[in-house]
Amino acid sequence: MRENFERNQNLEYYVNWKNNYYQFNEKNFIKQSVSHLNEVCESPYYYETTFIRKRLDPMSITDDTLSSLLAASFEQKHILLDSKTFYIKDIRDVTDTPFNTIVFQLDAPSLKTEESSRTIMNRYFAQRPLDYNTIQYFGKCLGFYHRCPFVSGDEIFVPEKGSANDSTSWYGIHHILYANEDKKTKCMHVHFRGHHELQLNVSARSFNEQVDRSAILFVYQQFIIDELVGLGHYVPEPSVITELNIVQQHLKKFTFTMVLHPLEKILSYISHYRVQETLEKVLGEANPYIGEIRDNFNSNFKK
Repeated sequence: MRENFERNQNLEYYVNWKNNYYQFNEKNFIKQSVSHLNEVCESPYYYETTFIRKRLDPMSITDDTLSSLLAASFEQKHILLDSKTFYIKDIRDVTDTPFNTIVFQLDAPSLKTEESSRTIMNRYFAQRPLDYNTIQYFGKCLGFYHRCPFVSGDEIFVPEKGSANDSTSWYGIHHILYANEDKKTKCMHVHFRGHHELQLNVSARSFNEQVDRSAILFVYQQFIIDELVGLGHYVPEPSVITELNIVQQHLKKFTFTMVLHPLEKILSYISHYRVQETLEKVLGEANPYIGEIRDNFNSNFKK
């Protein structure tokens, strides 16, 4: 009789335990069919987390601040540039550091590496639809023999010095909003997006010339792309512009006008330019008419 009592009492406890278990699950868990077994069940508990991204303080990049910027940079073995990169600084002449390049980004800390700027830029060029050699050749057709800007879509990088055989610094002119000349130091104070500033050791004449070259290459490239896309009856998507960079501002000036040739004439000019290069190699003499032909081709734009 005692055993029966204890068995019934234990059974009652187990029944209560079972009922409490099912009641808890019915209240707090969603019953799911077999087809939803792979979905994640909601927990009766949750944690509320808020991520606050600290805004990057504007940087002032000068020869005097280089040491502090280098110390604050993150070390990377290899660097791949992206749309937020605005300056690649060659620091091979800085003797008290093993690093050769600093890469500055709009909304992230700067990066330092032992790679040369030439290696970094060649990696970047290889990722673009047209490499630097192609852009350089078209620039050469237009008379841009030295320090030709690299234009790839909306991204434009300009070398501070000739980069044919050595590393140099590159500035992303597509992120520059305005620039002003410091006549005492004979350099340019450049203002990027994000309020970053750079003391650029080039003259005002050289800087303005590169803005003009970048604008010409940009317009030609966009025109050729639009014409080729149009042959397939595709409509290119317009790019969203939040704030005009210095090249786009230059294109809107009334002092800059450009009437483009038909695509056939552009391609014909490039073909003739390549032929005259071959003739110069074979004949061993410079073409006396190339300047006249180039001036005629370039006569459709005025600054």
